[in-house]
Amino acid sequence: MGENPVGGFFSFVAAAANLLSSSLFVTGMAGNPIVATKAASIFGIDFGFSQWVLGACVPVFFLIFLLPPVMHIIMRPKVDFGMLSVDILQQHRELGQVSANELKLCATLLGCLVLWIGTPYFGIDSAVVAYMAIVVLVLVNILTWDDIIKNHKAWDTFFWLASFIVLAEQLTALGVTEWIGNSLSRSLQHTSPLVGTLSLSLVYFLSMYLFSSISSHVVAFAGPFFAAGHVLGCPPRLLTILVAIFSSMSGVLTPFSTGSVAIYASQGYISQPRWFFYGLVISAIMLGTVLSVGLLWWKILGWY
Repeated sequence: MGENPVGGFFSFVAAAANLLSSSLFVTGMAGNPIVATKAASIFGIDFGFSQWVLGACVPVFFLIFLLPPVMHIIMRPKVDFGMLSVDILQQHRELGQVSANELKLCATLLGCLVLWIGTPYFGIDSAVVAYMAIVVLVLVNILTWDDIIKNHKAWDTFFWLASFIVLAEQLTALGVTEWIGNSLSRSLQHTSPLVGTLSLSLVYFLSMYLFSSISSHVVAFAGPFFAAGHVLGCPPRLLTILVAIFSSMSGVLTPFSTGSVAIYASQGYISQPRWFFYGLVISAIMLGTVLSVGLLWWKILGWY
């Protein structure tokens, strides 16, 4: 297809926005629950849906608004907004009015959000809420049982996520996590807790270059880095939120970090070397934002 500035702009911004939105919620990415589970087992803190959103919202929303104009300056795409508005109106007409099933789906998702946010008050586990939503969607005829059975990608994610969680728990039980954590902590033993936290989070972010999957990156490194932070006396919630949002954000470094990024990169609008370059530039902006705006926000929250 060849490089295309307009297609490349939309592809890269969409891929990065997908990663940012994944970092905003504990339910946003398959590996996120592993981060929350590891934080609970190592630090003894409850870092559920509401805590995750509270910590991530300010730096993530800042980046969501900052990213498009920055990429527009870097890539300089020439967009015919007149034709674009015509295409949008045409597609809007083709969609038609909002259907009853779409309204039911929105109401179900809204109910899920309320229950996820209110987990500390309702005492309903996030996984149970998800199962309840599936049952509701079947009962109101938005989904059929055949739809659920035929959703191979969902079952594939379910199977591998369960395997990843068990693997992460076994790494902890066998002492592998503790051993890696102790090795990391020894290299940072003469630093302050805050410097140790920032150093661990930066290494965690950049270590994504070694992986072709965000989930495998989380499984391999979230536990050891939390263990190292525990030994160094790092502020638990600060290190947890940094690892939490960096797990998804680090996917911007490569064009093969996760399925959604690979789909955008495979469109051919941006060459692979140029994608790596843009990823490095945007990752620097992400790190700068998180370690400035984010740190100020978490200081206000009293997380360090």
